[in-house]
Amino acid sequence: SSAAAATDQPSWWEKNSGPNMIDIHSGQEFADALRQANDSLVIVDFFGTWCASCRALYPKICKLAEEHPEILFLKVNFDENKSLCKSLNVKVLPYFHLYRGEDGLLDSFSCSLAKLQILKDAIVKHNGA
Repeated sequence: SSAAAATDQPSWWEKNSGPNMIDIHSGQEFADALRQANDSLVIVDFFGTWCASCRALYPKICKLAEEHPEILFLKVNFDENKSLCKSLNVKVLPYFHLYRGEDGLLDSFSCSLAKLQILKDAIVKHNGA
């Protein structure tokens, strides 16, 4: 049936995900990914599968990941990681954290498609360090 065929398609938050985009399914995975990134810039995209703003922004995130292979992008599904998001004080979506190694959290902000420049500016600011 066509319904069955549709479910074989990747969900919007899985499409066009590059090699430097990692899905985070637990607080442990999050901690491990940050540790393994060493001194690379890490951008964490907190999203909800039901969040229209997240969905609209997602293709741009994929494009940024493609343009910046040196940056690690972590995708944190809010519903799968509620306790993690709560501990990180993530209350609105889409939300972003930028990390780097021993410096820890460099920046955090809410960002929508209309405010994509905030994320681009943050990359310019923190990526050259």
